[in-house]
Amino acid sequence: MLLVALLLVAVNLRLGVTSASALLTALTASGALTPVAAIIVPSLPTAVFAIAGLGTARLSARLGVERTLLAGLVALVVGLAIRGIPDPAVVVAGTVIATGGLAIVNILLPAVVRVHFGTRIGPVTTAYSTLMSLGSAAAAATAVPIATALGSPSLGLAAWALPALIGLIAWLLAMPRPRDLPGPPAPAAAGGAEVGGRRIPLPAGTLLLAAYFSLQALLSYVVMGWLPSIAQDAGIPAERSGLLLGIAMAVGVPATVVVVSLAGSPRRMRVGFVLVAASSVGALTGLLFAPAAAPEVWAALIGLGMCAFPLVLALIAGFGDGPEETARVSSVVQSAGYSIATLGPLGAGALHQSTGTWSIVLIALGCCAALQGALGLALTRVVARRRGTAAPS
Repeated sequence: MLLVALLLVAVNLRLGVTSASALLTALTASGALTPVAAIIVPSLPTAVFAIAGLGTARLSARLGVERTLLAGLVALVVGLAIRGIPDPAVVVAGTVIATGGLAIVNILLPAVVRVHFGTRIGPVTTAYSTLMSLGSAAAAATAVPIATALGSPSLGLAAWALPALIGLIAWLLAMPRPRDLPGPPAPAAAGGAEVGGRRIPLPAGTLLLAAYFSLQALLSYVVMGWLPSIAQDAGIPAERSGLLLGIAMAVGVPATVVVVSLAGSPRRMRVGFVLVAASSVGALTGLLFAPAAAPEVWAALIGLGMCAFPLVLALIAGFGDGPEETARVSSVVQSAGYSIATLGPLGAGALHQSTGTWSIVLIALGCCAALQGALGLALTRVVARRRGTAAPS
């Protein structure tokens, strides 16, 4: 039951982001968003993830991991529901609340997996990462048709509170009772944690892991926030543009199984890092020089490149000597990563408005994807040392 609940929760972890992305143009046209708010909304997830991440470890120290995760789900449902009110300030506020809940859940899921499925971290991480991709694909592909059927983009946006509510109820029913709860994680800090008056350093490689996480988050959230707009500006119809984001997310479903399996050893991990980076560079090159020539191909390559996220999640779940340290690493990595990644969607929107083209944005993202690949290769050497093996030559 706990596994089923965890998977139902995971389905919702990107629904609110990709559905809003697919509906940005319609929301702006209907007056539910102003042009300025339309730039802010895609930028909010990473900013709120960074801020909320700073307090998640302390909150879980008070409430426990599972209860804190429940609180995050409540915030998610409330935030998604109020976005149905067609007012720019309310939509922005609802996005802040919903993404705050998402941040809490994102950070704590690796620790939950470590505690309750410690001997099956890889398969469980693969399962919930796959369902994240499946959920985001479904939201991107169906957000416009659902909004059309409901007669309003605002109602179409709020509709995604329903699956979140199902995940909340499932977690509430399956959540371990108080006496079964594991010990809370230690509070996170940039260079370690204070325990008994002394600083406990983070495991080796945490900062490198945070740098890699930053770049993959920046790339992913620019894509999730702006791919439909990039496609529409290239002359692709709105429904097909939303479908492109759905394709990108759907490719992650089978690809996640393959990519996460590559985290089992440094040698295979090296292949995984190169594969996702090369896919991202190829997709961005296609969008830059021939966006309308083969948009579904570029979307599929983007989806493969975004599998950097489940790959790094699998690494986070295995970092540290226990669930407390895993939660601490997860909090530091995701807080730092999303702080930097916030510049991506906001900068992309601002650059596009100032230049009238997506070319500079796509070139910058291509450079970030190449750097991400280099950081991944450096990370394999750290993992190899942690596991007592030689890094591949």
